[in-house]
Amino acid sequence: MLRPLRFFLVLVGAMVITPAAAEPCENDFAVLDANFIGARMSACKAKKKKFIIEISPENEPINPSPWYSFRVTPKQPGQLSVQINYKGAKHRYRPKRSADAQRWQLIDADHVREYRKGKRLSLDLNMDAEPFIVSAQELLLSEAYNNWIADIAERTDLSTHKIGESVEGRPLMALKSTPDAESGKKEYVLFVGRQHPPEVTGALAMLPFLETVFADTDLANAFRARFNIIAVPLMNPDGVDNGHWRHNMNGVDLNRDWGPFTQPETQSIKRMLDEIAEDDNSTFRLLFDFHSTQRNVFYTQFKDVETNPPKFTAKWLEGARERLKGYEFERAERETTDLATSKNYVNRRFGAPAITYELGDQTDRAQIITSAKVFAEEMMETLLSYDEE
Repeated sequence: MLRPLRFFLVLVGAMVITPAAAEPCENDFAVLDANFIGARMSACKAKKKKFIIEISPENEPINPSPWYSFRVTPKQPGQLSVQINYKGAKHRYRPKRSADAQRWQLIDADHVREYRKGKRLSLDLNMDAEPFIVSAQELLLSEAYNNWIADIAERTDLSTHKIGESVEGRPLMALKSTPDAESGKKEYVLFVGRQHPPEVTGALAMLPFLETVFADTDLANAFRARFNIIAVPLMNPDGVDNGHWRHNMNGVDLNRDWGPFTQPETQSIKRMLDEIAEDDNSTFRLLFDFHSTQRNVFYTQFKDVETNPPKFTAKWLEGARERLKGYEFERAERETTDLATSKNYVNRRFGAPAITYELGDQTDRAQIITSAKVFAEEMMETLLSYDEE
């Protein structure tokens, strides 16, 4: 019997120390450092009354999604001035702060100013006696994913599988649900996430989405009784834990490697897809790949492109839109091209609907969770409405 699942926003516990990208710097007011997992502070210079930080990418060229995360340890109460200079990018993520890396709050907008067309950011930070972290988005690290996966596996009928390792040797973990099929026919759905480290809102949607699919409800039980489910919530653990803007530890954008499959992370996925393709009794039905961008949007195939199952995306989004009054999202149709993304590769190879599920960087966190549950329920309802082949 499945017990009710609960959504864990962050399960990092204490901040784990790791070598910093920049030496700590200090003045009479505070010390700034990046000695924790997920941090990024490329350089830091302490002035008499303020700090100047540089935020640089892991390598170039790169998509400009400038991640930053640093810790402030006050020496005295008051207000601290911090200037952030971005290298090769403009400001994207509204700064947040947390004293425990679990509960986060936006820094007041009147304490945040952009200069030089977004290439420079000025922060005024109120300090008391306690250290705190300033970060582009919430810290959702590999430890949190491992705890979440272990907790679900312990409380449900799911199995966990190490499907490979990252460049630095972190395990790539998958959750799998396999029905007791008597016919021998197998239908597969695949959910992947966090190919791009800073895209936290996509991750905040994926976890409650999966919990809805793995819940003890009539709908979820019926779905798992028919479909083989594979979920890989964290595809780029190295990039996440090292505070990368976009890439893995080899400097590669994983969502441009579905085709060449040059990286250990994408090779782990390809091995599973090859097994499905080589099994005459298996059919690949659906891919969801969770990301973040400037708005809530689903990148899909064109409406007139034949998929198997047919017209899935239109039916799914129509059902969700009926239930999500007031929640804004769009369907952005894109041609299936040779660009080596997950969406293009899966649709070309299997003819299945392949959807990039994108959340806005600033989308309300409660709305992310609520809408993810609805999208998951409508996904299950829609797929179950098609007859088995």
